[in-house]
Amino acid sequence: MKELIFVALSSFAAADIRPLDRLTASGHPFQIHSSGKRITPAEIIQRGAEATIILAGIETYDSKVLTQLPLLKCISRCGVGVDSIDLPTAKQLGVVVANTPHIPTQAVAELALTMILSLTRRLRPQANLMQARKWERLTSNLLAGRTVGIIGLGRIGQKVAKLCRAFDATVLAVDPLMPDTLGRQLDLHLVDQQRLLAESDIISLHASRGSEEAPLIGPIEFSKMKHGAMLVNLARGGMVDETALVDALRSGQVAGAGIDVFSTEPYVGELCDFDNVILTPHTATLTVETRTAMEVQCVSNALDFLAGNLPSENRVV
Repeated sequence: MKELIFVALSSFAAADIRPLDRLTASGHPFQIHSSGKRITPAEIIQRGAEATIILAGIETYDSKVLTQLPLLKCISRCGVGVDSIDLPTAKQLGVVVANTPHIPTQAVAELALTMILSLTRRLRPQANLMQARKWERLTSNLLAGRTVGIIGLGRIGQKVAKLCRAFDATVLAVDPLMPDTLGRQLDLHLVDQQRLLAESDIISLHASRGSEEAPLIGPIEFSKMKHGAMLVNLARGGMVDETALVDALRSGQVAGAGIDVFSTEPYVGELCDFDNVILTPHTATLTVETRTAMEVQCVSNALDFLAGNLPSENRVV
């Protein structure tokens, strides 16, 4: 009997039929969570009980869920982040975890640059004024000549650095795992976090942190930032203390922010009230091209696992 594949993604093959075609052509039986809403832990346990492989989104796979999936051998994550998966428990249970690490880079980097440019040119408040039929011209800044601080210099951080350098911005970066030679290759300055906070006009987060860790940017970090700096977070929800960010925006310590990920999603908090804040609902990778490529890779990872040839670069556990 062939192993059952359960597709837990809130949407699958919505923009392009190729991921579904790939799954159908494999000959393996599969079921799809097709409600259009993020699957709940109870639904995962119920519908995934007979599955050997789950194609996963950003829903939670903690120890309680994993221990109630007796046949599970592989979680194939459609995306990069695996913060929502209890990796030690998965390893203990012999469950392989795979992801799609390379595909989202361009989409996330492009949205980061979009937010950086929109914040420096004050695009949202100007558009809001025009929509209200108010002809008020606001001054803004160029990205050229400004200092962008990047925290986390992995694939996405490096791409954002290259895009910002193309606009003649100075780039500072913090990443203790990166050699000085990389800084020279990317034409940026590897510095410590204290200097980055003090000198950056815009700070863009692209680091990885566990969901249980304290926020990377909280009240202390905001106080050390250059007055009037801006913050972009497309990395992980919970990496920024959202209450502290609200306080920093109200005081003017932070002049604007662009946020795509939140500690609790869907987000309906106070950041929605600021016209100098750009919020997107966790959509950094949600382009037609990127989503399709990730879903195809997600299916391929599952099938490669069943065939015994899952590439090591796509294997987390």
